[in-house]
Amino acid sequence: MYLEMRKNVSKFDYAAFDREADEWPPPNTATYSALAEYGPEGFDKFADFSGITISLPVGYWRKANAIHGWFVNECAAGVDECQPIYVNREKLVELRDLCKSAISQPAMAGDILPPTQGFFFGGYEIDEWYMNDLERTVEMIDHILSLVPEDDYHYSFIYQASW
Repeated sequence: MYLEMRKNVSKFDYAAFDREADEWPPPNTATYSALAEYGPEGFDKFADFSGITISLPVGYWRKANAIHGWFVNECAAGVDECQPIYVNREKLVELRDLCKSAISQPAMAGDILPPTQGFFFGGYEIDEWYMNDLERTVEMIDHILSLVPEDDYHYSFIYQASW
């Protein structure tokens, strides 16, 4: 179970774009050029307004089935096909807060974040392993959110499980 943070680096510096002059924005040469070195020369010839997306691994769980079930149900409309699932910042905050709530109310934990059954999903008990998964999730999400300013639209998050 993986969480990655993606950042888009535009080919152009739109912040420096003079809209009144109606000219192409200046190239985002420093960052874009450094990243473009990792692709074959000319890969972006026909990608006029695109950019480069970098993917950074920021989270990992193993058999945390309650966490997996939450991502599938809340961010993928219940479809569980090991597909990449887009997760916005607000959903990460929601998951963190649910984990905190379940940790503080162990008798209600199974109702707050119910274990999900399935192939290779680990145990289904509300036990030490379950609570450790929730605690790790809180710590992980707090760390991730501290790295990305709340108003920075260049970042997105993707969850994906691989069984």
